[in-house]
Amino acid sequence: MQNRKVILIAAVFGVLAVLLVQVFLSNIEKKYKVGAEPVNVLIAKGYISEGTLVTEYMVDTKPFPRNFVSPGAVTSIKQLMNEQGMYINATLVPILEGEQVTSTKLVQPGKETGMSIVIPEGYRAVSIAVTDITGVARLIKPGDRVDVIGTSEFMVKHRPMVRSFTAFQNVLVLAYNQNIMGTVIAPEKKAEQGMGEMPEDDKQEKIPTVTLSLTPNQAQKITHLVRIGEIQLSLRPIGEKATPELSVIDTEDLLNN
Repeated sequence: MQNRKVILIAAVFGVLAVLLVQVFLSNIEKKYKVGAEPVNVLIAKGYISEGTLVTEYMVDTKPFPRNFVSPGAVTSIKQLMNEQGMYINATLVPILEGEQVTSTKLVQPGKETGMSIVIPEGYRAVSIAVTDITGVARLIKPGDRVDVIGTSEFMVKHRPMVRSFTAFQNVLVLAYNQNIMGTVIAPEKKAEQGMGEMPEDDKQEKIPTVTLSLTPNQAQKITHLVRIGEIQLSLRPIGEKATPELSVIDTEDLLNN
């Protein structure tokens, strides 16, 4: 009778041991299956030097086993962009060919990094002073698109003549004051909106500035225009890319109409 009890207990423990081993092996199998799942990661097509704005043309998408994905790995092109679809991530350190692109090696624009990483290739950043009238009531935001309208006064046969014309169309706004495209609202702007206390150094009245993305030729022209006349910014609707031909308006044109 006692031997039967011992055999029964041994059998129970044997069954439990088998079940525990099966559970253990199942957990290990699940762990390795999860670790082996492919995850799409961005890798560098070639060597990307420090301080380079990373775009879709510099990277490829490649599947890696989850266990071999680097912490902070960038998994989609959209992670390199802001809400307006502009690339805003530059390299803090070089990235080697075939290396995974990670957030720890990227930096976005701000006061510490400057604005150079958001300037499109072939363009220049030019700042102009605006008012509530010329700057659309200070409602222009970084990432918006504007038209630049110039007005200047000429002498024609000893008579003053005022002339207005659209100098440039569909110009990208890189920054408003020190709020750079792709960044959060700067502290002084938050204070203006009642979201924080303004630092003592920022309590002085500031002249609002808008920084535009212009070609080198346009940069020269707008600098000259500011010198001889006035500039008005016209805010464009989101997504509108049309650049219609517009005629120059003289004082006589208004009088004749």
